[in-house]
Amino acid sequence: MEESIFSNSKDTLTLIIAAYAAVISTFVLGWDAYKYLASGAKINIRASMNMKVFGGLEKDENTYVSVIAQNVGDRPTTITNLGGMFYESWWKAYLFRNRPDEAFVVQAPSDSQPIPHRFDIGTQWMGTFPQRNEIEEQAKNGYLFLILYTACNGSGKRVRVTFKREK
Repeated sequence: MEESIFSNSKDTLTLIIAAYAAVISTFVLGWDAYKYLASGAKINIRASMNMKVFGGLEKDENTYVSVIAQNVGDRPTTITNLGGMFYESWWKAYLFRNRPDEAFVVQAPSDSQPIPHRFDIGTQWMGTFPQRNEIEEQAKNGYLFLILYTACNGSGKRVRVTFKREK
């Protein structure tokens, strides 16, 4: 008489338990990989143009570009630099990100939180720089991105800056 793989109930139960353990261990391995890849500093960044400064001893008529970043991750990091890249067309901006038509660095964007700045979990950093005509033209006629570089991410976190005319 031929014996099958399920010759008795003990073998069947052992096989079911082994299959269940294999599924659970695969799920746990995948979950651990996801947690590892999702951990670290996560930066949310936004930029605004046409910002004015009110208060202070002297009236300031200048207009500024403002950058606000928040660390919503699970680890602190260090802000190392604020820069920008300008692209004349969308395909350069999104397909050839490493080849801008123009790039720049913002020197001393924050007096109260100077760079390098330790960026703790749940904190916010704000930087400003003067909004010159060249920046306005780039935001109006092309694709202008500001990039916040941190110690944990060499490529930086970028945000597109758009120009809206004052009413």
